[in-house]
Amino acid sequence: MTADELDPLPGAWRSLGRSLRMGWRSSPAMIVTAFCTEVLSAVPDAMFAWGLTAFATAVIAHSGTQIAAGCGLLAAMAAGNWLLETVSSRVNQRFADRAAVVVESHIAELQAGVATIEHHERPAQLDRISVLRDHASALSDLYRHLFTLIGVLLRAAITLGLLASVNPLLVLLGLFPLPTLLVSGRRAAAEKRVEEAGARHGRLARHLFLLATSATAGKELRVARTGPLVRRLRHRAWEQGHRPLARARWVSTAWQAGAQALFAAAFIAALAYTAAHAANRTAAVLLVLAAGSRLSGYIGQTMTQLHFFRTIWLDCSRKLAWLEDYAAKHRAEAEWSAPERLAEGIRLDAVTFAYPGTDRPVLDGIDLLLPAGAVVAVVGENGAGKSSLVKLLCGLYPPTSGRITLDGQDLARTDPVSWRRRVTGTFQDFFAFEFRLRTSVGIGDLPRADDPEAVGTALERAGADDIARALPDGAETRLGAGWPQGVDLSHGQWQRVALARGFMREQPLLTVLDEPTSAVDAETEHALFDRYAVLARSGTRSGTGGVTLLVSHRFSTVRAADLILVLNGARVTEFGTHDQLIALGGHYAQLYGIQAEAYRTGLR
Repeated sequence: MTADELDPLPGAWRSLGRSLRMGWRSSPAMIVTAFCTEVLSAVPDAMFAWGLTAFATAVIAHSGTQIAAGCGLLAAMAAGNWLLETVSSRVNQRFADRAAVVVESHIAELQAGVATIEHHERPAQLDRISVLRDHASALSDLYRHLFTLIGVLLRAAITLGLLASVNPLLVLLGLFPLPTLLVSGRRAAAEKRVEEAGARHGRLARHLFLLATSATAGKELRVARTGPLVRRLRHRAWEQGHRPLARARWVSTAWQAGAQALFAAAFIAALAYTAAHAANRTAAVLLVLAAGSRLSGYIGQTMTQLHFFRTIWLDCSRKLAWLEDYAAKHRAEAEWSAPERLAEGIRLDAVTFAYPGTDRPVLDGIDLLLPAGAVVAVVGENGAGKSSLVKLLCGLYPPTSGRITLDGQDLARTDPVSWRRRVTGTFQDFFAFEFRLRTSVGIGDLPRADDPEAVGTALERAGADDIARALPDGAETRLGAGWPQGVDLSHGQWQRVALARGFMREQPLLTVLDEPTSAVDAETEHALFDRYAVLARSGTRSGTGGVTLLVSHRFSTVRAADLILVLNGARVTEFGTHDQLIALGGHYAQLYGIQAEAYRTGLR
């Protein structure tokens, strides 16, 4: 199987069973209540045709007693059906609300539980997960619609029994809905294939919609006047995804119309046959007319339920089962927990890495040692593989070949959860958590998230304590202008909050700072890094042998590192201290000279 291919979806019935078991665990009592009320409501609803016939016969016979009895019977059936359907609907809705939380939490937990982030970056997997995410709420309604389908089928069975009481041959009328159901099932599968094939266009259309309506992009869209372009691109993406689906739906409509016409012809023939051969012609025709028309409605409901069952609920169950299997398959078989401390350091042995779906390695044959307790800087031009190296060390991707070891312990066989507890840092594509400032920083170390002293220390290390002092409620201020009393921050301030979050953990074995201060000026970055380098070498972190990895484009910042790695063309081409690399006169010295000259020129 190539990198772009996916594992096939699990079997339909096995997947459905797994989804039903998950729903059952949400609330067994509600499920039993909903099932009983839905099934019981089918009886008065289906028997209404018989009651209506009895009432009409009494009216024709001018029998006051029978008319009164018929009215009471119809009223009782209507009231009973309304009461049972109301209870069933309320219970089903309450269960669906509860199940929605369970299903969405389960999907989020499955995605977050995968040790790597490959499934977030491979287009084929994203398409499949996108469809599952869009229809996740439908799984919470699975029991309700399953019970509705059972109720409709029971109504149809009772109706056929009423028709058989007129003439056993009328049971044959129950065969004519089969083409409708067959067409509905097959066309639903065809529509689902078309929908999944166009999922990437749907993702693009949603992305462009969010782009056009978000405050983040609002400034650039208005200044550059690119709003009309975004609208056109979104319309084009929507058309590319919707047109094939619309064609498939028109074909389905034509087939279903033909199948329905076949049933209509059979129903008319049944009426004609009854009118010609029934003994009590009036009552028989009335019963066939009432029961047959309701049977037509039941067929339509069954077709609708089967269509959605096939296109949404069954498909979502299969995708959920696939995600469960994927998460289980990619759950690392750990032999060890992360070490308590590093004595030698983190070693990369012949590490090569290419992103899934590509053949070009972004890291090629990397052999190096990140010494315990060292501050290591990584430099290189854009696309040299710096951030990819960070992802490998954090365990977000496994190497394509080679291995990474922690004092000789293979990272691939180390429990990822225990390793992540010993990793911290700040990434260049950091996320702005719009919580209270204290929470936004504190979640960098959940056990101490509510510790004001720990949060204050982290803010101070990141040079962000002035942000807290300037906010109206200090560390208790809600961040994000979109919330009541919320305060927005500049990009540089958000970055320093993210940096403080990375400084929450006291004893990490690996601290990664991937362009952590790109939004601040060079002098501030230099001061922050010097402060942290001193802390890393002589503070509490040095006792664990933790490695600090700094990625930066500013050579004035990295010169104080213990070791500098130069990445060029997916390989480590140079390594050593700043003085050693300058003396070498290679790529680092050339880049350092260019940047230094540009800085001096800027000062003149």
